[in-house]
Amino acid sequence: MSLWKRLPIVIGAVGYTMFLRPQMLKWGTRLGESQRLLPGDELIPKPNFQMTHALNVDAPPEAVWPWIAQMGRERTGYYALDLFTNRGIPSATFIRQDIPAPEVGQEMDGGLRVLAVEPNRQLIFGGFSLRRLGGVVQDVTTLHLLERRRDGSTRLLVRRRALSYGLVGTLFNKLDEPVYFAFSMQQLKRLKTLAESGNHLHTASQEQTTQHAHR
Repeated sequence: MSLWKRLPIVIGAVGYTMFLRPQMLKWGTRLGESQRLLPGDELIPKPNFQMTHALNVDAPPEAVWPWIAQMGRERTGYYALDLFTNRGIPSATFIRQDIPAPEVGQEMDGGLRVLAVEPNRQLIFGGFSLRRLGGVVQDVTTLHLLERRRDGSTRLLVRRRALSYGLVGTLFNKLDEPVYFAFSMQQLKRLKTLAESGNHLHTASQEQTTQHAHR
């Protein structure tokens, strides 16, 4: 391949590395927010993968929390990429009344567990020595942190940290970055929509029946 034919590839690679990737790693955060020490960081002290995303939700933490508290358990979904993360079952659009509040040690879908929980404030879940595609072994944690703003609305921060072992693990991280970015963007958008809908206390028996029928 000639130099001129390679040039678009080189420009694309440089553009991704220098401009697009840094924004992906900290989308929605304010100056210094992505560098903050957050709860759960101590669980993986030296990650080789970290993304911190944030957005404002025009609803109080008490309205956001029920959606976060139920996700990832008994096929409720993670509100994003359901085809890959929830066996194709659509994530819930209602608050379920048939599952208990999250507790430390509680099992979640995908081989994950609840690692820390503070109602209306934070949920940390993850797993250690998880087997990924290609035989990659990975430790991973995800934090959802709710911070009350001065007007009573919510600042939602999501941080994912991982340690993927070996050279193959490093390659896995590079491939996983755009996938997780797409996952996170959809999840944040749906959480914002659901919380702002004001339906956090609403249950829908018809939807529940449909949800269970898919299991």
